[in-house]
Amino acid sequence: MRIGASVSSACWNRAVASVRAVAFWAAILLPLAYVPAAYGVGFDGWSPLALIALHAACVVVGHNHGSAGSQS
Repeated sequence: MRIGASVSSACWNRAVASVRAVAFWAAILLPLAYVPAAYGVGFDGWSPLALIALHAACVVVGHNHGSAGSQS
């Protein structure tokens, strides 16, 4: 029972670290989408708010990526 809990915990920690890493890099790269979205596709309706909300969510989720406390 203890081995299963250990494996489950390790998998969970790895999944959380992966999500944080993806969110961190998305937060870095999403501002590059602002200009093309504004001029190419156009900001109509909810699209600018959705892009900004997605960026904010990525910043919040990925803010702890790579810090010493988040590594297991």
